[in-house]
Amino acid sequence: MELYNTCTRRHFLKSSLTAGIVLPTVLGMLPNPVGGRAMAQSETGVAKEWLELAARLGEPTGKFGRIGDPVTLTVGYQPYCTPYWTSTVNKQVELWAKYLPKGSRVLWFRALSGPLINNNMNAGINQFGYMAETPALKSGDLVACDMVAATGYDSGETGAIVVRNNLLDAGKVTSPMDLKGKPFGTPFGSYSHRQLLTWAEQNGVTLEMRDRSIELQMGQLKQDILWGGTLWEPYPSWMEYRKLAKRWVTGLEMPCTCSTTNKDAVQHTFRVVGATLALRDWLRERPDILAGYLKSEEESRDLLTHNPDLAAYHIWSDIPEVPPSVIRSSLDMMIWDGRMTPEVRAHIKGCARMWRTIGQLKNDRTRNPDTYVDEWTQGGFLDLAIKELQSEGRWTSASQPGFPKLLRDEQQKRHDWSRYADIQVHKVSWSPTRM
Repeated sequence: MELYNTCTRRHFLKSSLTAGIVLPTVLGMLPNPVGGRAMAQSETGVAKEWLELAARLGEPTGKFGRIGDPVTLTVGYQPYCTPYWTSTVNKQVELWAKYLPKGSRVLWFRALSGPLINNNMNAGINQFGYMAETPALKSGDLVACDMVAATGYDSGETGAIVVRNNLLDAGKVTSPMDLKGKPFGTPFGSYSHRQLLTWAEQNGVTLEMRDRSIELQMGQLKQDILWGGTLWEPYPSWMEYRKLAKRWVTGLEMPCTCSTTNKDAVQHTFRVVGATLALRDWLRERPDILAGYLKSEEESRDLLTHNPDLAAYHIWSDIPEVPPSVIRSSLDMMIWDGRMTPEVRAHIKGCARMWRTIGQLKNDRTRNPDTYVDEWTQGGFLDLAIKELQSEGRWTSASQPGFPKLLRDEQQKRHDWSRYADIQVHKVSWSPTRM
């Protein structure tokens, strides 16, 4: 079930503006998520290791019912952002229904960026949320939530600095210094903002950065108001498809933020790690729900890894205005590995140090960015889910090469939507991969 099941971004944007009023009203009309009064926690149906991990967050109160009770979850996701397409696949294929208690429901809250999801998580409306590691760090600074898995990581290509075609064609932009003092759009607080700040510092260029949403950037580039913008896939490729702007710099062509902010990190090109966030209350009270949801995410990563054409169909069915060729090309830029390895944490620490320095992180929880990241990234839950799936002979993220390694040699080069210009995506049957 989807709360805002629209096909156009215009309607989507209109709905999002009123979400702060509509969503609580709609949820208020739903039955109690756990079907009645609070009940004592039970150990039935979940391994003791899950209970032990949850107990580190405090004593359960029965706030969300007994283990094994059906629930109604609301999940905030971003259908127009490639690194979090695990959520779109999970939603469209309804993989979650295989793993959550019978009778459970999931309501999907669509957002174009993280702030609306942050607000809903802060209000307890969204129990799970998806965003990049950079805005997710701020979520943990503001909301009692933790990162329970990575959605995956990119090859460096999903983030791009774009410049208008007419400026490039006229030879007005040939080097970084040609952009000195020029207006560039980026959503402040996003991983695109981190990329633009990182690139400007690396090239010694001061830009006129303007806080602009993805949609507003596209409009102002078309109107020749902005010289360029910083966007995430599938938008940069979609803009090339529409002959509006070109990807002037991608993450493949620049060092990552942590190359200067965390010398202990493995050196790599500019990367983004997607984040799955969960409210701490739910981690403490219902580890069985987390177990099921994380397993459904692992199956999403399985499908994305082993049948990207089918994944492209399901993503396109959720955002049909984006050409299938653009979606399929964007999928080639990802490695779907949910594990929070030491290398992932080192990268996130570099991001957290930058965010703390520029004031994006400013509360007590993030006073020491390194300590914050170690405490905030709750990777043990996914490790348990992987262990249980492996015992059933199932594929898991453990088969992936591990951040920041690439899955295929061709991921070292730029991808182009024209490679899939003639693609026809179709719905076919799916079965999890056996090992």
